Amino acid sequence: MIEFLDLPDTNIVGVHLSDTLTEDDYEAFASTLRHELEAHMTLRVLFEIEDVEDWEAEEKWEDLAFDMRQVEDVDKVAIVGDDPWEPLVDKIELLFPSSLIQTYEDGDREEGLEWLRGEMEVPGIGPGSTSDPRAGAQDADE
Repeated sequence: MIEFLDLPDTNIVGVHLSDTLTEDDYEAFASTLRHELEAHMTLRVLFEIEDVEDWEAEEKWEDLAFDMRQVEDVDKVAIVGDDPWEPLVDKIELLFPSSLIQTYEDGDREEGLEWLRGEMEVPGIGPGSTSDPRAGAQDADE
């Protein structure tokens, strides 16, 4: 089951996953992610995982990254849960291959959100990123 979290941040999508993930859950998540990616230059995602046992229509979840042309615009993903279900964590990592991903224990949701709200330290990637000192270096030589 999927439930969207009401977060005050405009560029953070919060998702609570539990029990069995269905095709309807996939459709709701994909639709929300598409909508939010259209509304924001970059996006961050918080996954709360609670007792996820299985997912139906596994191939749909696997294809999500291919469906999302802007998936690289998700720069950070936080996974919060008590002993997150390893196969699901692996899937999340595959869904967001260019995202920085951190995992947190169940009681550390605020720490995860704080990390998501923070700046990126990778040059030239995402909102609040540091400038790339090499950018424009070629222009200076000309």
